Amino acid sequence: MTAAYLLAQRGWPVVVLEANRRHLGGISRTVVYNGFRCDIGGHRFFSKSAEVNRLWEELLGDDLIQRERKSRIFYRGKFFDYPLKAGNALRGLGLLEAALCFLSFVWAQMRPAAEAASFEDWVCRRFGRRLFRIFFKTYTEKVWGMDCSEISADWAAQRIQGLSLWTALKGALLPSGRDRPVAKTLIDSFRYPRLGPGMTWEIAGRRIREWGGEIRTGCRVVACAAQGLRHRDFLIICLVVRDRGLLDDQWLYIHDPAV
Repeated sequence: MTAAYLLAQRGWPVVVLEANRRHLGGISRTVVYNGFRCDIGGHRFFSKSAEVNRLWEELLGDDLIQRERKSRIFYRGKFFDYPLKAGNALRGLGLLEAALCFLSFVWAQMRPAAEAASFEDWVCRRFGRRLFRIFFKTYTEKVWGMDCSEISADWAAQRIQGLSLWTALKGALLPSGRDRPVAKTLIDSFRYPRLGPGMTWEIAGRRIREWGGEIRTGCRVVACAAQGLRHRDFLIICLVVRDRGLLDDQWLYIHDPAV
């Protein structure tokens, strides 16, 4: 959709094939059901790229609103604030486990691997092996369907950019200042479309058509030359429940291996 939008804007003829008959955006769509809006695969709108930010603002304008972030990790029946807060993590893990995690981190600093070749190497060097097993290994392998030793360290450096145990502790213990750089993973606010990310693609689709482009809905692609790409499917279950104020999180990361 983004490629079609930018090409159509420049006068190129474009055709978008969309299997869904009602909603545009793929896994960035917003499904409407009985007045409820459910975001499929919703993510924070946050980027340090001026070009990306300009595109969002061009499409959404005043409908791109600021939201305070609240996200937590669920592990061993307990909730941990994410980004990590020292006091909360200490109470959740307990003094013994917290001490063992810190010793594991110190050990990793004393005997660093020569080169971080994998996601596992990269995280262990920055957090220690014990915290890697608690907060990174299970969740990452559930999401990607691969062992952490098979995932590139380059991916970890991009995904967890600027984050280490020291930065997490500083972010938890020190008052935030305007001049203090913030790791991408630690941001405490983000922007989000007022009616969900799907409205981004509804607007883009309308403009593509206005510029002479074509969007064919209910049109399934049956073949594509992409034998070299690995595919990871996923299942989304949307629940409509009565709000009793139990959870006000935007995200819950389920790290518990029992789930």
